[in-house]
Amino acid sequence: MVGLLAGCGLRYDDRAQLPPRWEVQFADSTTHWIGLQAVSDQVVWAAGRGGKVALTTDGGNTWSVRTVPGADSLQFRDVHAFSADEAFVLSIGNGSASRIYSTGDGGTSWHLSFQNQDPDAFFDCVSFWDRERGFAFSDSHDGEFVLIRTSDAGGSWQRIDPARVPDARPGEGAFAASGTCVATGPNGLGWFATGASGVDTRVIRTTDYGETWEEAITPIASMAGTEGISSVAFRDAAHGAVFGGDFTQTDSVYANFAVTADGGATWAASGPVPLGGAVFGGAAVPGAPTPTWVAVAPTGSAWSVDEGVTWSRIDSESYWTLSFIGADVGWAAGPGRISRFVR
Repeated sequence: MVGLLAGCGLRYDDRAQLPPRWEVQFADSTTHWIGLQAVSDQVVWAAGRGGKVALTTDGGNTWSVRTVPGADSLQFRDVHAFSADEAFVLSIGNGSASRIYSTGDGGTSWHLSFQNQDPDAFFDCVSFWDRERGFAFSDSHDGEFVLIRTSDAGGSWQRIDPARVPDARPGEGAFAASGTCVATGPNGLGWFATGASGVDTRVIRTTDYGETWEEAITPIASMAGTEGISSVAFRDAAHGAVFGGDFTQTDSVYANFAVTADGGATWAASGPVPLGGAVFGGAAVPGAPTPTWVAVAPTGSAWSVDEGVTWSRIDSESYWTLSFIGADVGWAAGPGRISRFVR
């Protein structure tokens, strides 16, 4: 027993049985947040449409919102942050609309770290292993995925040799729904997840900072261009999950969740998450007393405390993205709002 919770007479172990909720901390009907990164219990970054970036340094009590200069026509779909000062944001779009910006002063100023020059590329997500090394992923064209990486903190980016990456199927790519179609882990582990292949879905992983890549088929279907994996997340180097579905079929719940216990070498179906259409974002909850996952979608949010075998709905509000750093420290964001996880 850990003791009584202040003011409510419950032990910590009892609190695990309480249903969670989202508490709105920032609301603005003109904004749509799609990328989110919690750095600590005080520092959280969000990025979204109209080139907007939001930052809190006091746990969400106050938020500052800025528009990145020259990016007001762009849609930021991902953010990766290291501190209250340092962050990268990625915008989507064909050709030069796919960009990566960086800041080292809390968003006061921004540097164009990368601007895509390939007219057929469309970048979806970015993730970093550390402050120096990271990679970004684009939808495929001409039978090849487009992966780029940096080893100098975004000072330069180079394309990873396509010969080192499994070939792509026609139309295969990712869904830039939450900034979580790629993930990085310790000691050079990295993953990206696919959809829209017309066949099945894959998680393609590296164990050496992107030098080499290998594929694994998952049980999540991808029979249409609107169906596949939207999100990949790992609790540790071995245990991870993928989330997906068909985002156009909001009245249907799909086999939308699968797990791995061997770092992504193999995947097994679990769930499903009781959310219609596609799950846009999923996250592990670090430090939870049991293996816990949270999922969000335009049709609502849900959580599981048994490694995804069973799920309970949290609410029916639209959230697109989420980020957790502790058992009770997490945020979700979507159309018009950024909210904190409360339990």
